[in-house]
Amino acid sequence: MNLVDQILNSTDRLPSFPMVIQRALQLIEDPRSSAQNLVDVLQFDQSITANILKLCNSAYFGLRKTVSSLREALVMVGFDQLMEIILSQESASFLQDSCKGYDLGQADLWKHSVACGLLSGIISKRLKREASLTLFTAALLHDIGKMVLGHYVQDYFRQIKNLAGEKQISFTEAEKEILGIDHAELGGKVAEKWKFPKSIISAIQYHHAPSLASEESEVVELVSLCDIVAMITGIGGGADGLAYHGNREVMKRYHLGEKDIEQFIVKLEDRFQLVNETLDTKRGGEGRLWLTMS
Repeated sequence: MNLVDQILNSTDRLPSFPMVIQRALQLIEDPRSSAQNLVDVLQFDQSITANILKLCNSAYFGLRKTVSSLREALVMVGFDQLMEIILSQESASFLQDSCKGYDLGQADLWKHSVACGLLSGIISKRLKREASLTLFTAALLHDIGKMVLGHYVQDYFRQIKNLAGEKQISFTEAEKEILGIDHAELGGKVAEKWKFPKSIISAIQYHHAPSLASEESEVVELVSLCDIVAMITGIGGGADGLAYHGNREVMKRYHLGEKDIEQFIVKLEDRFQLVNETLDTKRGGEGRLWLTMS
């Protein structure tokens, strides 16, 4: 068995993405689906339902009326916001571990991933584009391949780093040359295995090479931009954080400057507060995992 086959087989070690969330994402992509269709799916997961109701009745939202059903929760808080919270929580189960190959400590990759998810809405608004749950999910899970490839990158790190320096290529390109596959391509295969919509698969697979995406190019480009901005802000970049090409070009193409980055950081801090509140609610105030801007 060659190295690429070993890597592909090792994706089985990842925990399965919750089936109910997979189905919800498929419904979101379907223009014929309604909010009630989504409620019908989510209500079968008792843990998700309980967490949503706890959150809606928490001090953070300060609602005057006690929310007692998913339908009420969707009306009072809004479906998109609730789904973003659910996805952020569920992704923690497979993104919280350290990723030594990329020099990422406990929860560093998750912090970076949540930052990218939140930036998808912030940047979309700045660019006068419509934010979507599809974009949020793609941004949140864009680096899922690192959780599998990190072990192999650790074994070959010096070779990858040296090759990137010698050939003046990106870390991802060197990763591909040494291992036969890079984390973006591997992440796309994981997304396929989880039966995610094609737009999310494409965004994960091509987030370091948007020009190669044959479809869903806008989603791919925006996820790539979210990743770049998160790297610039210093959130969970890891050893390869500065080893990517095209940062300046992408920023210039979207007419984004230093002032935009400063505004993004401020808005990220506000949004992180909500994520922290939801985690605190989920854990009953114990064992809180704070998201920070460093």
